[in-house]
Amino acid sequence: MKKKVKTVRKLVLAATVFNVSMLPLTPALAQTSEMLLEKQIYWAGSHGSLEKGLNQLEKQLHFPISYDKNLVQGKNANTPKQSSTTASGVLNQLLADNELSYRIVQNNIVVVAAPKPATENPAQKNIIAGYVKDATSGRVLPHSTLVRLSDNRKTMTDANGYFILQGLKPGKIEILVSYIGYQNQIVELTYPNEGIPINILLEPKDNNLEGITINGIRRGEALALSNMKNADNVRYVLSQEQIERFPDATVAEALQRVPGIAMDYSYGLPRNVVMRGLSQNMGSVTLNGTRLPSTQTNSREIDLNGILSSTVEAIEVNKTFTPDMDADATAGSVNIVSKTPKAGEELFRVNVGGGYNQLLSRANYNIGAVLGKRYEKWGFLADVNYSQTYRGEDRIQVDYDTYEIDGVERILMSNLELEGSDLERKNTGLQFELNYYPTNATKLYARSSYNKYFELQTRGTKSYNIGEYSSFGQATDISIGSSGTPRDYNRDIITFSLGGKTAFNHYELDADATYAKGRYDQPLYYDGYFQQGGLSAAIENSDPSAPQFLFSGTDHNDPAKYTANSYNRRHQFAHDQDIQLSGNIKRSLSFGSGHTLDLKAGARFRYKEDAHTRNYFQYRLKTGSLTMNDFTSNYSRTSYFGGKYNLSGAIANGYLMEQYYQQNMDLFQPNDNYIRQNTDPDSYEGSENLAAGYFMGKLTTGKLETVLGMRYERTGFQYTGNIVSFDDQGNYQSTQPVDTKAAFAGFFPSLNLKYKLTEQTNIRGALTRTLSRPSYYDLVPWEEIEVRRKRMKKGNPQLDQSTSTNVDLLFEHYLNPIGLLSGGVFYKKINDYIYESIYTQSGGPYDGYAITQTVNGAAADVYGLEIAWQQQFTFLPGFANGFGVFANYTYVKSSFEVPGVESVRRVALPEMRPSVGNFALSYEKYGFSGRLALNFYETFISELAEDEANDLMEKGRTQLDFSASQKINKNFTVFVGLSNITNSQVRFDFGDGRPNDYKYYARWGNIGIKYTIK
Repeated sequence: MKKKVKTVRKLVLAATVFNVSMLPLTPALAQTSEMLLEKQIYWAGSHGSLEKGLNQLEKQLHFPISYDKNLVQGKNANTPKQSSTTASGVLNQLLADNELSYRIVQNNIVVVAAPKPATENPAQKNIIAGYVKDATSGRVLPHSTLVRLSDNRKTMTDANGYFILQGLKPGKIEILVSYIGYQNQIVELTYPNEGIPINILLEPKDNNLEGITINGIRRGEALALSNMKNADNVRYVLSQEQIERFPDATVAEALQRVPGIAMDYSYGLPRNVVMRGLSQNMGSVTLNGTRLPSTQTNSREIDLNGILSSTVEAIEVNKTFTPDMDADATAGSVNIVSKTPKAGEELFRVNVGGGYNQLLSRANYNIGAVLGKRYEKWGFLADVNYSQTYRGEDRIQVDYDTYEIDGVERILMSNLELEGSDLERKNTGLQFELNYYPTNATKLYARSSYNKYFELQTRGTKSYNIGEYSSFGQATDISIGSSGTPRDYNRDIITFSLGGKTAFNHYELDADATYAKGRYDQPLYYDGYFQQGGLSAAIENSDPSAPQFLFSGTDHNDPAKYTANSYNRRHQFAHDQDIQLSGNIKRSLSFGSGHTLDLKAGARFRYKEDAHTRNYFQYRLKTGSLTMNDFTSNYSRTSYFGGKYNLSGAIANGYLMEQYYQQNMDLFQPNDNYIRQNTDPDSYEGSENLAAGYFMGKLTTGKLETVLGMRYERTGFQYTGNIVSFDDQGNYQSTQPVDTKAAFAGFFPSLNLKYKLTEQTNIRGALTRTLSRPSYYDLVPWEEIEVRRKRMKKGNPQLDQSTSTNVDLLFEHYLNPIGLLSGGVFYKKINDYIYESIYTQSGGPYDGYAITQTVNGAAADVYGLEIAWQQQFTFLPGFANGFGVFANYTYVKSSFEVPGVESVRRVALPEMRPSVGNFALSYEKYGFSGRLALNFYETFISELAEDEANDLMEKGRTQLDFSASQKINKNFTVFVGLSNITNSQVRFDFGDGRPNDYKYYARWGNIGIKYTIK
């Protein structure tokens, strides 16, 4: 019953959040008359009186048109026959020649006298605004380039294809408009134009190739490349269309395709991003430029599995920093761009898909729908996505110890653990945006998003612990531990934003207010652990990664032989919520032909609250013990790890243990030592406040663009942690709350250069200074003091933010009609690098204690190179011109000094992949789109030990994926995807080659259908 109540609560919460986010949509949905006027109709033409024409249109719309007969009397209206037009277009034709207009009053269409030309608003003076669109599809072209031929002044369209030309004088203006994959066009505009937005239509370059159009992946590549080409910094962009062409369900999976990006894997899927060899906590993840809160327990990281790729419009990876960006970008920053209504587009799309996981033999499914529309003054977009998938993992972990055999010490296996995990994942993504356009130069918006990520793990584990070796291949005093541990995770992100932007008199203003909350909650963790001991077995080790225990004379799978005298359960939760306010102002200046200066200044304020509560409980039986007979589960994996093991029989059921505990609490007593040691040091609460400001200028002189500026950031924080003490017998003594309050600040200059060798070729250079902040938990004043073991673990409120000086140089050439060839090098000098240190305390009350603490270390050096090539081979004849290639490679090297057993070691940074790459071959023609994609990375250090032999190394990995889609007609598309065709594992070895941790996943895939109207 409790489970059902929890399920209902979750559904109610999701429904409530979605309904709240949909409230702003009500005004837009109520405007039935506006929708009717945008309806496509057949118009037979009209001849005669205006009143007759209005009546004809009224009958065709089945909607009343109101007017004063005196107003239309004696007026004529002659309109031509039109096979396809809009009702508003016909109405305008009927009224315009008669100096009439119409208004919508309380959902009624009312004919009125045409207003006299309004006095020009000084704030909107000297402005022409409009859109750049595809001439064939009518879809907007974001990041287009418009150059005024009279003075070479350049303007860019925004993410919605919208532009504003300022500082105009009456007369004709010639504009050169260009976009990757489209033919350049010179357009003549006239100012003033009565404030009516204009549409500039561009023709695709490939419209003469049979079967090829600038749609789908080609349009996506054109959009992404245009964004990259015109950016002020070094940036890589994945568009929605590109993401859809890979079998990537989440933002994390999509990011592994980006040059310079590697991913940290969890249960076979990418989770946290590693940028240029640096972990995610040295960079940032933002949504529309505003940093997202954490969904982890102690760090600033976001589990990117929690954001479905189907909910985003684009992903921007910023590799260099400009002053108007947050400075915590030493690794780089990932900006997720949400969907937004586009001018001239009515969007309705439904996706339905299913899939299959080979390891678990379980079906997956997903469904999504998006509805959007842009009217003259209003626009809205609502997006709903849901996914339920099953993943599996077979894991083998081998640990080692030193044993003496025949007087010789040997390092041999001490423990083998087999852990099988069945995962059920549910992702929900809701998004809503409402826009209002009071003038051509002003936009106001309200946005909300909700991403819920739920994961239920069902685990079956057996661990074999070796007490002694009687000979090299024979072990004694073996104990077997068996557990069945169900646990779940909730990782949710919710955001609400209000903001706007406007332009007037050479100025541009924008402002944003955002509330965001990240939540981590693990309410379910029931650990039913049983054990039997005193066993002997022969050890067969011909395959060191899968050693075998050969028992004889005993049934080690008999549940009656397994006993337990305690029970563990947990509830762990954390929240990270903040309010952010930001504003920017830009002033454009012109100094003659081709020389312009854009001055920009802004500020950001953020108040954050972060808390983590870790409740770990252990309950011991007051007397006696339990046998597994009444607590067995049906967990079974008979062909475990590719058939090397049989993980079944005598595996406990955590749910039954929880049920027994709840019904027999009087038989148990809490283990305070365990509870206090595992709860108090990890629980904390606190707050942070950020104040940031910047000033920058962008100078364009001919072919050179220079972006120079300075940013200042100050982060103040206060945290409350616990000092937890144990006596020399290991018994709990006390918990003492401790507060700390401190701050760190700094100036962060940056210089970005872009030199245009040709219209298609840029050389970029950048010199920047960035920061990376310590994790929340590292700043908390907590201590765990164990007198008996003479060791202490502690936080470090004196930590400083690490800073980095970054140098980048990049060559990029944009290929015709759509493609990119680029190559570059980078270098980072990181000061006060943050890492975990284990050292021996000298002096004081804890003299001789082993201290584990996160500290600022010596400087670290990171340098590398990146190359990328993507191109559509439209220059090839016939069938071959549908092929394309998408390839990139990154090489990274790093070093920093850490204390070793005998001397200081100079090593590579943990988590840094020396080589990362992608290669994909695509084909797109006649509505078909297919891609075979390879992703790989090289062996790297995962965790540092005191000596090289015990460093934990993650072995290199190569994964092959396939995806394809076929357009059935203008509305329907079928798609298929297959992941991990190579059945690749994630493997960890120690530095001397000993196997440690191997994970096996098998293959998975999906198939479905998409319905689209746009």
